[in-house]
Amino acid sequence: MNNKLKKVIVATTVLGLTQAAWMNNFQIAEAATSSSNTAQAQKAVKTLSNVPAVKLSSKSSVRLTDVNVLTQDEGKLITYTLTYTNNEKKSLQLVDYWTKVRSKGGTSYTSTLLTQDAEKKSVAAGSTLSVTYMTTVGKNMQLSNLNFEIVKWDFSKPNYESNLGKINIPASYTVATPVNTVKKVRINDIPVKIKVQGLQTFSASDTSNYASVKINLHNVGYKGLENPNVKWVLRTKGGSSYPLNLNSNDTTYSVQPQESKSINYITTVPKKVKLDGAELIMVQENEAEKSVIPLATMQMPKSTSLQNTEIKVGKVHTITLEDNKGKMATSVGDVSVSQTHGNNYYTVNFKFKNTGSREVSVPKYDFSVQNKKGNDYPLSTKALDNLKLKPDEERLVRLTFSLPYDEAEGTLKLVMNTPKAEGTEGTENKEIKFSYPAGTYILPKATSMQQSIGTESTLQIENGTLGVTWNSVQRLPWENADVLSARVTLRNVSTNTLKLPQLKGMLSIDSADIADTQLLISQNSALLGPGMSLDVHLLTSLPTNLDVAQLQVALSEVVGENSSELIRLTHIGQLPQVPQVELGTNYALNTPGKKSELQVKRTLIYPGTSSDIVYTELQVKNIEDRQIDLAKLTGYYESKNGEYYKTTVKQIDYPAGPGDSALVTMWSKIPRKTVVSDMRLLIGETVSGDTGKEGSTTGARYVDAASFELKPDQESTLNTIKNLEIYPYSLQTRDFKASLSGGSTVNLSWNYDAVRNNELNLPESEHKLIVQLIEPTGKVFDKEIVLDKDMKEGNNQFLNWTIQDVVFEDRRSGAYTVAIYDEFQGQRIKLATQAMGFVPAVGNLPGVE
Repeated sequence: MNNKLKKVIVATTVLGLTQAAWMNNFQIAEAATSSSNTAQAQKAVKTLSNVPAVKLSSKSSVRLTDVNVLTQDEGKLITYTLTYTNNEKKSLQLVDYWTKVRSKGGTSYTSTLLTQDAEKKSVAAGSTLSVTYMTTVGKNMQLSNLNFEIVKWDFSKPNYESNLGKINIPASYTVATPVNTVKKVRINDIPVKIKVQGLQTFSASDTSNYASVKINLHNVGYKGLENPNVKWVLRTKGGSSYPLNLNSNDTTYSVQPQESKSINYITTVPKKVKLDGAELIMVQENEAEKSVIPLATMQMPKSTSLQNTEIKVGKVHTITLEDNKGKMATSVGDVSVSQTHGNNYYTVNFKFKNTGSREVSVPKYDFSVQNKKGNDYPLSTKALDNLKLKPDEERLVRLTFSLPYDEAEGTLKLVMNTPKAEGTEGTENKEIKFSYPAGTYILPKATSMQQSIGTESTLQIENGTLGVTWNSVQRLPWENADVLSARVTLRNVSTNTLKLPQLKGMLSIDSADIADTQLLISQNSALLGPGMSLDVHLLTSLPTNLDVAQLQVALSEVVGENSSELIRLTHIGQLPQVPQVELGTNYALNTPGKKSELQVKRTLIYPGTSSDIVYTELQVKNIEDRQIDLAKLTGYYESKNGEYYKTTVKQIDYPAGPGDSALVTMWSKIPRKTVVSDMRLLIGETVSGDTGKEGSTTGARYVDAASFELKPDQESTLNTIKNLEIYPYSLQTRDFKASLSGGSTVNLSWNYDAVRNNELNLPESEHKLIVQLIEPTGKVFDKEIVLDKDMKEGNNQFLNWTIQDVVFEDRRSGAYTVAIYDEFQGQRIKLATQAMGFVPAVGNLPGVE
């Protein structure tokens, strides 16, 4: 046999490159089949035990105990085993004996002792010993036409040989071990009993079937058999050969002494090929001889066809794991569907339950979906990676897939395929893959998740059931873009406390997933008692000019570095309008742990040269039963024609007690050309973009907004300074006088009663009270009064100051005007004005009218 062909044989046998190579290079002959009609009529001989032995002495003999044949292009490779029996009282030296193979026509063939038996030098007294030889004969040579000669070296003979006898195999002898019969072989010099337990076929594709062979190995030796390097070949009656590969669950295995283990092998066979009368050949690569040698030939039992059983809706399918490693109950639960552009997007709840008495590792099954046309669509999941189940433990796995509309009609089936069996990494056969259905499940009618805003859906998690409600979706202005936010409420509808999984959120716009979707949870604890709920917000930014025709929200469970989708909800069409709040009406912020009520109290307009300041005061009330940090707010003024102006917000920076209220101020500069009389104020809760917690003062976005009606105050300026209101103070003037000194100085004194409103917790005031004196020549003098600093609460309070100007030089009397302003950010509203007279340097002071 030339080296090139030998390499082909070794590579093909050991690595299983292709079935075609096996078919071209290996044809296992039907050994000992006589060409004569008489021989064919004889009853098949299935054992060599009746073939006469050759005597070596009066008490010792040798017999032929095994023979195997492998047909190659260059001829038949034959391995035959001779078993020596020594009943003498001394050792039998094998160096004294040899064997030859010769045809009945006289052709001699060279025999080679296998390397694995080269160290066997003698047979101990009272024992037996087997050694195996290899020879190659003509391709058409029959075993019955060969004589296996036993030779003893005798140097007294001319050719130094003494022929002790020959062994001939009957023409009716069959090499293959019969069905249901055990064959004893030596693997790695360890005695092993092998038996073929079954042959099953089932569909792999339109043109081929899988053939699965189960082989039992029983180690009858005294050493463990670790990953034997034997290979198996399925040979059909017509002579075609197909290499078998280990099933993925048995890619490595060992058989301990006296242990019995069943191993599964698999290959693909064209559907037109019949397996009746097939044989199983066990071969082993022999490195020393640079060849592949046959170790055993086994007759195959009649194949049985394994139909892909379809599991009906609501039924449980129990799977027995390979080699009886355990059992699992599998079933399909709820199925939901959302529509995307041109596709249906499905979520299937699939359950595994360990029904055995020990922990099992769930195989990494491959899933696919079949439609009524028979088209198959694979789907992927990481949920089975390193998944283990304790006895009675149940695990819910969610499988997601999408189908085009025209492929999603009719009943769908979920196919769970066994993990693919692959070759060892780094070898040439690593691309050989086999997989077959472990179960085919008819999917129930899917629940539609379209237009699902406001509708509660149920979601099975590992330890209970959640109600999931998509409460709202809002598109809100945010600086030079828009913020898109969706609020989803998770409610514990179980009777036990639930621990929420780690969640990940995804917004999808017109079938495009938004990778930078931010997920915010309204509470830190992952525990939900019965009936309790929490809110989850999903946020992202959008270009202001991007239209949204369809929006989806998806929640996934995060496990390590992988995630598995839990639920996906869909909304099609225009986004809902934000809540509209009428003037004087409370609006509830229902964030758990920060529940409060908002109400607009008043709106003021501080006129300016090019822009006006629009200023609004809100009352925020804590409606929790404990002290809380009130929700931080974001606001935008919205004009009737859709223009937005972000506000500056001022709030208290300390907690509010139960039932307490606080004042929040918002303001923005609005161009004078903009009509502000019909503006509204958009207010939402500020959320953080960095820490994942809501309520941060450094929040990046806002959620749960409402549009508040505004009505700017239109009160006219008072013509007396007797009674004034500048929140939080109510002022009543007792006396106001400006006293002339006779020189350039005027002494001013304001005597007042001040009552401060302390119903609300107030942020630091940014308002100032401006008292203005206007001299008859038109000259103006301002006095700035800082509230809560210069202004004192109580009755009969005084504010005294002086002004000095040459205009008052030598003046003894005259009139002036006093005006009082509310100043905010440098712009003023006139509260009151009154004409008064200077107090002369000498004389009585007039009272303030």
